[in-house]
Amino acid sequence: MRKYPPLPLHSEWVEQALGSMSLEQKIGQLLHPCIQPSASTAACEEVLGNIEPGGIFLFSGTREEFKRTTRFFRDRAAVPMIVSSDLEHGAGRMILDATVFPGTMALAATDSEELAYEMGRAAAVEGRAFGVHWAFAPVVDVNINPFNPGTNTISLGDDPQRITRLANAMICGMQDHGLCATAKHFPGGGVDDRDQHICNTINSLRMDQWFAISGHTFQQSIDLGVWSVMIGHVSLPAWDPGDGTHIQNAPPATLSRRILVDLLREKMGFEGVIITDAMDMGGVMAFGRQEYIVPAAIEAGCDMILFSNVKDDFAALKQALAEGRLSESRIEDSARRILALKEMLNLHRDTESPALVPADRAHFQKTSAEIAAKSVTLVRDQEQILPLELAAGARVLSYHLRGDADDDDNVDSFDEVLSERGVEVDRYDEREVGKLHKTSAFAHYDAIILSVVIGTSWGTNRIRPAGNYMRDVWALINSHHPALILVSYGSPYLLYDMPHMPCVINAYSPDVQMQQAVLRVLTGQLTATGTSPVNLEAPYLFKPLEGLRYGR
Repeated sequence: MRKYPPLPLHSEWVEQALGSMSLEQKIGQLLHPCIQPSASTAACEEVLGNIEPGGIFLFSGTREEFKRTTRFFRDRAAVPMIVSSDLEHGAGRMILDATVFPGTMALAATDSEELAYEMGRAAAVEGRAFGVHWAFAPVVDVNINPFNPGTNTISLGDDPQRITRLANAMICGMQDHGLCATAKHFPGGGVDDRDQHICNTINSLRMDQWFAISGHTFQQSIDLGVWSVMIGHVSLPAWDPGDGTHIQNAPPATLSRRILVDLLREKMGFEGVIITDAMDMGGVMAFGRQEYIVPAAIEAGCDMILFSNVKDDFAALKQALAEGRLSESRIEDSARRILALKEMLNLHRDTESPALVPADRAHFQKTSAEIAAKSVTLVRDQEQILPLELAAGARVLSYHLRGDADDDDNVDSFDEVLSERGVEVDRYDEREVGKLHKTSAFAHYDAIILSVVIGTSWGTNRIRPAGNYMRDVWALINSHHPALILVSYGSPYLLYDMPHMPCVINAYSPDVQMQQAVLRVLTGQLTATGTSPVNLEAPYLFKPLEGLRYGR
């Protein structure tokens, strides 16, 4: 039985709002553009394009920028606009002044439903306070393939049961406190080893496998009553093989009525809002030009177009209606669902954002620190290196490896804290490849710490450590230093590429709370109690799934 009631599709307000809207206004409800919260008034006006979109996605910004921008769109909308953002692990993921939580996989390593609920509640309380109504979270993809570059650390692991328990706790934390949660990315990423930003990825499970793995996590969230599902540019050829000529020609779910209507709506019983993933990604746009793809996604069963180019998409939908490629009934059906979601969130009452209570903020900070402390996972300590004695005067060689990480994804604070303790830190990173080969002073160090920040990133097709910098890693391993330690602040599978590291810690996330927790583990002030949310033998055992069976 569902915990949350279905959307009020036929309520008095929805019927009244829908009955008073023109066809053009109904079309506008299906469009969900994006903007930087710091954008100027002119830029905001340009995004609207003299059209009334149903919602707006906000990228990263300060709380004041979020408040100002959400107020701008609220004041200009005849029908209230719904504001979304990627609050995957708390509002601090996007709102710079909100609480920063460790990443999703760190939460999974705690295996705590209570902490998952609190992370969801924090996203709701802080998100709504700063004008956000809709979180594109949680990720319920099962990380089957250890080399998947898009799922990996944003997932809750590879165990469908653990994912379900934690994801549903997050959904409850959000929806109990007025924030729409989103189960994503249907029909399930994490199987392919490619990036949906570049091409459509393939969920190659047979349907019996799919219902037990990828489908299980979505079904449990649907049964709970999650209000929205995000569609990934992921093909499910066992259910919709397309023309059947080649597995790569199977359509992404975004364009598949068989997946969206026959499977998600009818078989699985989902009644909420279906929103696409970003529609500028190669995983869907490689299948045709924008004027074809956008109407095709709506006709297939999507309700809202994420990252919409409002002017162009509006024109494309109008043209598709005129040419008979899209029906008015599909437009109205989606507009009805979107309006019902707005009513569920009380947006039709035009109320101000709730104020943030200081006590809540203090509690969320404490919860963030608790997640960090309980998630650190000691994978290996073959030589009983830990704890380290890092007293004043100790010397540490600190090598930072970030691969393709963004500038903000770093663990620079770790070295700063060591220095504050009086430790002499010599730092190197991947931009200085070769310098380590010119020194034989490894023995002079009390410890060598290799800090790696390689996690999910968009459009790079990379999750493994691969590049010239591995020549430095080779030198570190060959040193046979008695206190050589690998700490991964991203992918949990790095031991596969560095199997002879004597001491390995998985920390999953590069936030400051996690860096502090790692230092406490290294020095014996904290016992590592995290449990791996993924099978660390998986890279050795993984083979592309065989025996794909077309049909249902």
